[in-house]
Amino acid sequence: MSTKDYVTWADFHPEVAEIFDSMWDYKKIDWPCEMIDTGVGPVLQPSVAMGPGQELFTVGRNGQVFHGQDSGKTWALLCTSPPEINPKVPEGFKLWPGMGGKQSKGIPVLNMESTGIGVSERGTLILTWCMSYNDGRTGKPLEDETLHVVSWMTRSEDRGKTWTATELLDSSPYDKIVDQCTVIQLSDGRLMVPLRVEACSRPGKPVSISEGIFRSFIYTSSDDGRSWSRFSEFTDHSPEPHLLELPSGKIVAALRYQRVKLPEDRPELGDCFYHEPSQRDESIPGGPMAVGRNLFQHTAFTVSEDAGATWSTPRLVTGALAQTGCLVRLSDGTLVLIFGRHGQYFMLSYDEGETWSKAVYQLNCTGEYARSVALEDDTIVTLHDNALPNKGRGPLIALRWQAPPRKEVEQHGFFTPREVETGAK
Repeated sequence: MSTKDYVTWADFHPEVAEIFDSMWDYKKIDWPCEMIDTGVGPVLQPSVAMGPGQELFTVGRNGQVFHGQDSGKTWALLCTSPPEINPKVPEGFKLWPGMGGKQSKGIPVLNMESTGIGVSERGTLILTWCMSYNDGRTGKPLEDETLHVVSWMTRSEDRGKTWTATELLDSSPYDKIVDQCTVIQLSDGRLMVPLRVEACSRPGKPVSISEGIFRSFIYTSSDDGRSWSRFSEFTDHSPEPHLLELPSGKIVAALRYQRVKLPEDRPELGDCFYHEPSQRDESIPGGPMAVGRNLFQHTAFTVSEDAGATWSTPRLVTGALAQTGCLVRLSDGTLVLIFGRHGQYFMLSYDEGETWSKAVYQLNCTGEYARSVALEDDTIVTLHDNALPNKGRGPLIALRWQAPPRKEVEQHGFFTPREVETGAK
């Protein structure tokens, strides 16, 4: 156990802690990639989908669909989903003006924006959207008793010439639903997408710290995205899931396992990066063991054996702030987990996620949010937001790269990840 006067995730995940020995300066191996300034965007939290003929698609914040028809080497605007088909703000409410007009890192508030994309086997483009509205006040969302965030889809069967909108997604009993997401299509024909839901304060019913946690619902469509219904959900503390179906029928997911210390937790549990402050911790009084401090903010891995209906307990794969993960599968069955925080990194598994490489490879040192896709020749295309610390985002960046050969990975060894909450409760 630790020699500190408190314990953290690292005390219960020694294999991961050995690799990610520091939040910013962990062991990593530089790996080559082709870096392409796409000239499009910016895109706040990019997703990427592959359509027929290996055409690649991503979406901007205002419904712009950008596509790459040459394996991600060049990108251009294909179309834009028009705002006039979006739902109307309910009577008595206004589009959310945000927190004084800005969010963190100087990113202007958009109270209606596109958050993800998918392409069905028929070539139908599907965009996910969110809209935030309240009574017109500004301030912190958790303290706003009138805030609502709703989500829906727009779809086009003719490459963006015409669009239709779906009904709002059912997020009950929650009043906030939004997330960076990628719509996938399963082998049985269903479309599937996960989205984060959160509790909102209501008059006389403030959200307690135990209720103010991240959850993710999974929605499916059996009619090419025309209608959607809630199908299942992940464990608590599970924002930003990314799904991948395997040939065996299993569905695997990378998710950002993130939670704070709750009143019911062990007193000795402490902040996962107390000595390297997080913006989410700075306003919380008390030391590293104070309620509200971050206990986990990692990438975890989970598996569904029943087509997404139920999920295994997530297992912790990366260290603190090594998050926003996604999964791709190569033609030989290799799983690649790509994640980022001030750079893009990856790890590999040759047994469908049972064990993971101790080697962590670094592609570049910019960008926070990213998503990836594997082409038929096993070239991986990673799109990231081109974010630099305190400097905002530039045009979307595409990385094209190949995974290292298995012999190179094997020489560094593998580890078996443990269930995330092992020892923490």
